[in-house]
Amino acid sequence: IKVAKMMKCLLKLVLILSFVSLNACNHAPISPFAEISDPHLNEIAMMRADPFWGAVVIYNPDTCTKIGEACGFFRLHAFAHKHLNHVLLAEPSMYPVSLRTQADCWAAKHGRSNEINAAAKLLLDTEKNSNLKLHGDLVQRAANIRTCASEAGKWNQT
Repeated sequence: IKVAKMMKCLLKLVLILSFVSLNACNHAPISPFAEISDPHLNEIAMMRADPFWGAVVIYNPDTCTKIGEACGFFRLHAFAHKHLNHVLLAEPSMYPVSLRTQADCWAAKHGRSNEINAAAKLLLDTEKNSNLKLHGDLVQRAANIRTCASEAGKWNQT
């Protein structure tokens, strides 16, 4: 049992050090430690507590297929809540505007340009699927994403 615990700690240490290395490199995209697909999830993506990883991003692969590159942004947004030490809430809709804005901004500064632009475009799309769960003031969120991405040199005018 002690060997298993030691291996688990060693694995976590290696993953943490790898993550820190990615943070140190401006060109490497940051991604969560672990992601789990769940076709029954009613959200695009969210963080959930996990006994091994501490927290994982759960995402709906079917929704991601439908929204394309924007899914990468929303998965990173979910991870941002954990990275920014936000309390993990049971439902994404429960996050106050201030925390959602912080997570959007962090994802816009650390994500891939194509995914950032796709997410902002999706938020502003008046013909998007009405069953798609997007939370908050979508126009304000898109503006915040654009501002933060621009500050990080990641906004591509398309």
